[in-house]
Amino acid sequence: MPILPGVNAPSSPASPRWPAERLAPALLALLAFALHAACWGRYGIFRDELYFLSCGRRLAAGYVDQPAGIAVVARIAGALFGTWVPGLRLPAWLAAAAAVWLCGRLAARLGGGGLGAAIAAGAALTAPVLLALGHLLTMNVFEQLLLLALATLLVRLAQGEDERLWVAAGGVAGLAVLFKYTAAVLALALLAGLVATPARRAFRSRWVLAGAATGLLVVLPNFAWQAAHGFPFLEIVRSAVGYKNTPFTLGGFSKELLLDANPLLAPLWLGGLAWLLAAPAARPFRFLGLGAALTLAALIAGHGKSYYFAGTLPLLFAAGGAALGRLLGGQPASGPGRVLRVALPALLLLVALVPAPLALPLLSVETFVRYQAALGQKPRAFERMRYGRLPQLYADQHGWRELAEGVAIVAATLRPEEKPRAVVFGHNYGEAAAVDVYGPELGLPPAISGHNSFWLWGVPPGRGDPAIVISDEREDCGHAFREAIPARRLPSSPWVMPYEDARWIWICREATRPLAEAWPRLRHFE
Repeated sequence: MPILPGVNAPSSPASPRWPAERLAPALLALLAFALHAACWGRYGIFRDELYFLSCGRRLAAGYVDQPAGIAVVARIAGALFGTWVPGLRLPAWLAAAAAVWLCGRLAARLGGGGLGAAIAAGAALTAPVLLALGHLLTMNVFEQLLLLALATLLVRLAQGEDERLWVAAGGVAGLAVLFKYTAAVLALALLAGLVATPARRAFRSRWVLAGAATGLLVVLPNFAWQAAHGFPFLEIVRSAVGYKNTPFTLGGFSKELLLDANPLLAPLWLGGLAWLLAAPAARPFRFLGLGAALTLAALIAGHGKSYYFAGTLPLLFAAGGAALGRLLGGQPASGPGRVLRVALPALLLLVALVPAPLALPLLSVETFVRYQAALGQKPRAFERMRYGRLPQLYADQHGWRELAEGVAIVAATLRPEEKPRAVVFGHNYGEAAAVDVYGPELGLPPAISGHNSFWLWGVPPGRGDPAIVISDEREDCGHAFREAIPARRLPSSPWVMPYEDARWIWICREATRPLAEAWPRLRHFE
């Protein structure tokens, strides 16, 4: 029985086409999980993972900088595994594997057969940006999986399947938005694509309203939370575009987009987009191409980061796989045709070998730095800051436990009567979250910060003097304390972000007024 039979093979259960369309994506999904698991706990917890654990400890309908979905997952993972890195990331690895499988299955549904399914799943497995975002417990991998599920459901509806699938589509779209707001862009773009193509006939169902109502019910609590707090996420977006992110240029965006997906895979996803928009065989699925094109246009118009398009890439990989599967599936099952069917998916895996260490922590930091230099690469700058020897994605997986332990040494020097009143102030959510997550084990005072959701959580009653402040050598405690003592400096590390290196730990005493009164001016949404 051939491993990757062509799409023109009979579709009966006894046909070799049946296992290839299902088996190839399943095997590649298992490989994806194994690849993530092979990294195990190398490096450490990522800055945002610590923050999401802090959010999970304070479950709410919303947060300043993201919806509630990732906090719920982090709450569960943290309750089960604490700060054990492999356990903490297990949900992300499972979601990444599921996305690889679903990408292959979507390609098969678009007519790519076993070959198309294998090519699409192989691309979803090997694209550097998908590898990187699928390894960490962040919102990105869940957005990617849910958007693939939404696209699959809409394809089934366009093909005339059970109209009740609209309820599932609405629910999935709502869940995707609850993990990342950018999911709303592709979801709305796909619906616009449906309206603009003959697939609009799928709207001729009373279940459309039920689906819309389901989606709205899912996102309504979060929308209400944002509205009640003055839509702080919009302030985050304005700040990021205006001050935090590197200046936007179309050329820079395009270059980063090609690098994100691996330049060698560009013909696949760009060809998939072209196939969806122009090929007669893709006419029933044209709305997918319009949705992807509208999403790309929206990101460019909004000066978004290139990796925001990562949630759309698997859809285009599925289309590219379907186009290749249709093109090559009619080749003879022996000779050159057979070679192509095996060689193309294998080539995708080989293509992943070179950039994989740039996306996954497969190597020790010393080996990685040498490997990066051998490729002529240097850390890519996504934000307006100085970079060190490691990319930000890797640098932000170092130093957090050491930071909390340094604070603990200083906290131990407080007088007994001071400890019940003390707090630890971090200038950003990474510092505050490190103290918040590791603090109970180390006996630390509560962590506070003016950054993002930590500002909303405020100062615990009865605390604020003294304040242990994580800062630099120029800290003045906001001129709100009569005494400011530099108590300790952390050792320097070549692996952390430069602005987090060798931080000073200060003790600020004798507040001139309660810290809670000064809290409004410490607000920092970015």
